[in-house]
Amino acid sequence: MARLRLVHTADVHLGRSGEAFGTAAAEHRRRLLDAFERCVACCTEHSAQLLVIAGDLFDSPQPPESTAQRVWAALSGLASGSPPVPVVLAPGTHDPIQPGSIYERWLAEGLPEGVHLLSAEQPTIRLPHLDVAITFAEDARDLRPDPEARFNIGVIHGTMEMPGLSDDEKVIFTEDQLAASGMSYVALGHWHSFHEYCCGDVRAAYPGSPEIVALEQATRGQALVVDLDEDGSVSLSKVTTGALRYFEQELDLADFRSGEEIVQKLLDFADPDTILNVRLTGIAPAELVLDSDEMLDRVEGQFFRVRLADDSHPDWDETEPEPLGLVPQRFKQLLKQRFEAAASDEERQAIEQARSLGLALLAGREVLP
Repeated sequence: MARLRLVHTADVHLGRSGEAFGTAAAEHRRRLLDAFERCVACCTEHSAQLLVIAGDLFDSPQPPESTAQRVWAALSGLASGSPPVPVVLAPGTHDPIQPGSIYERWLAEGLPEGVHLLSAEQPTIRLPHLDVAITFAEDARDLRPDPEARFNIGVIHGTMEMPGLSDDEKVIFTEDQLAASGMSYVALGHWHSFHEYCCGDVRAAYPGSPEIVALEQATRGQALVVDLDEDGSVSLSKVTTGALRYFEQELDLADFRSGEEIVQKLLDFADPDTILNVRLTGIAPAELVLDSDEMLDRVEGQFFRVRLADDSHPDWDETEPEPLGLVPQRFKQLLKQRFEAAASDEERQAIEQARSLGLALLAGREVLP
């Protein structure tokens, strides 16, 4: 039985500015390139016959030249290897073919042999030696199988229709449209996490990004190894390509008495490949005064990136362990009134911080970070 094995990736976003990654932005761009090169290596490691990149290989139409050169070297090396593995790539929403774009330049200069760029002008690539046709479409209704090809692969960079969630998307398609396409497999791009669809006899999937591209992306970077059999069966295997991990931690401040205790708790998760998202919750003890910036400074170098959100609140009606003096008692009453009359969350947060700091200072306590 004839079989075609391909590696499917998308949404690599090479050259991403990575502003949310702060001081780790340059390192993040390097990690994206490393993950892409692992996708290319997957083709050799898993004996794939084809690499399909379903859009947003680059984060912009004009990526850094050094990035473009590394991609050119990786793709041309794969396509001219032994055995050669052809590459078929499609433009995305971030890297469209337009005047001045890297793809326009590559088309003008001539792509390496075995590397093919799908476009509106050339929506279909046929690879007779693999008995496969690959067709790119912005409208799923334009996907039509080549009757002379044993395997037909569709490529769409867009969003499955989801009422309320896909209304603003440029390219939208439906499961019914994919089911009617007659494709052996549809390689999707645009979503950064894995999603698989069985649309009648047609299988389709988003592979997810090969490396985490945003701080809130909770899934590990990966690519898909896709096996197509001539009887129509399709199997997908996930291959880890990303080194970064995302981890969320919620800390109830009722369990802590100092910022130092919180810092030590966070350091329990220290890992240079981890993106840590911390949320402080609960009722903060009166003696706990937090300096979020200082805590971040203490732990940030132990993680790839760390974020801290303080959603905790003081107990406005707490019973003090010792009677408050007149001044602290009045201070607390006045701030409670201000808190109840506050017009915004930002104002309430500022009042909460002032209350904790003021009571600690009035009690003669050391203000701990």
